[in-house]
Amino acid sequence: MTARAFAPASARRALVVETADKKAVCVLTGTAGVEGVVTFTQSGDGPTKVSGDLKGLAAGKHGFHIHEFGDTTNGCMSTGPHFNPAGKDHGAPTDENRHAGDLGNVVATADGCVFELEDVQIPLDGTNSIIGRACVIHELEDDLGKGDSSETGTQGKTSKTTGNAGARLACGVIALTPA
Repeated sequence: MTARAFAPASARRALVVETADKKAVCVLTGTAGVEGVVTFTQSGDGPTKVSGDLKGLAAGKHGFHIHEFGDTTNGCMSTGPHFNPAGKDHGAPTDENRHAGDLGNVVATADGCVFELEDVQIPLDGTNSIIGRACVIHELEDDLGKGDSSETGTQGKTSKTTGNAGARLACGVIALTPA
């Protein structure tokens, strides 16, 4: 047996691994044949880049949001409301008054839906991290908070909370992956 010398506890330093680049992935599945993959990347504290490839959507615009909970035990309904840590109204991605999870619309064609966007309110770490939350693709075009808000409730006109984007077609949990 060989004796080894170890540094005393006072001389040891903690190993801290920091990475400037972060990456996450979300695999979306639904009951209407809609599916796809969305990838998130962030360099340092910069904006998060989002790229997606979805299949099975009807041609046209579809609301795309980050929802508060990464809970899919009851399908997409258990993902909760849009991620909204600042308690703001629903809006467009360019609006100052908007939910952090309001990412606007993606456009599908007969060939599918491939998109890229960038956003500063959806970091991959820190207090308002989206890791463990859910991505949801909706049936209808998001009116970006500019539409009818005259009826409350899940089947009402709720532009200021949901963008009147309709049913949740597919969802998935956002998870870290090697950068």
